Amino acid sequence: MNQDVKSRIEQYTYWDIFEEDVNSRTDREILTDIDDLMTSVVDEVTARARENGKDVSQVRSNVAGNYFQALVSYATADVATENGLRLLHSKKLESTELADAVPIIGEEEETILSPDSDIVYYDPDGGPIFIISCKTSFRERMAQSGMWKLMFEVATHSCTDPDCPTHNYSFSGEFKRDIYMGFGTVDFYDDVESKDIVELFDFGYAPTVNEGTPGVAYPMERLIDHIEDEWSSFR
Repeated sequence: MNQDVKSRIEQYTYWDIFEEDVNSRTDREILTDIDDLMTSVVDEVTARARENGKDVSQVRSNVAGNYFQALVSYATADVATENGLRLLHSKKLESTELADAVPIIGEEEETILSPDSDIVYYDPDGGPIFIISCKTSFRERMAQSGMWKLMFEVATHSCTDPDCPTHNYSFSGEFKRDIYMGFGTVDFYDDVESKDIVELFDFGYAPTVNEGTPGVAYPMERLIDHIEDEWSSFR
């Protein structure tokens, strides 16, 4: 079901630099070692970019963001398939069969919003949607992801007060699924365990989180376990 995602990632410009390390690991090990995988290729990526006359700083930033997300998707594509879940990688919801899940503002002159949907897992036949916003730096952009979590909650809010401002927000279609919003981050600055915004999310994953840590954040490799049970403990 999700082989197309893996095939697309394998065509990424610098994927061959990751390939040997990725192929020598199990999917769970890819997530466990994701920090090392990211940092170990920096010099080789930089050298190739310089040889090709690329802006080295821009390439490094691109690799840090796009390839972290790619590693997460690559390592979870098979387990998602085994559990009947489709994986969307780096696609806008409005361009997929989940277009009805896109929040809008207003009615006659509606404004369509485009939420973070870096990685999405869902059963095509129905049930919840699980969205993961991927950020290499929790410090810099996680507030933006938190905003989208709040937006989904506002759009699904049911209220009988005619003056409630949440009535201005809805979905672009007849949307009936529950939405769960989480995050994945390398957490370069070791922020996850110290930021209150973490508790805004339904779940989150980072290599800096230790097993057994209280709260909604988990070690990166626990994502595989949660896919296997479809986040049953969070519902």
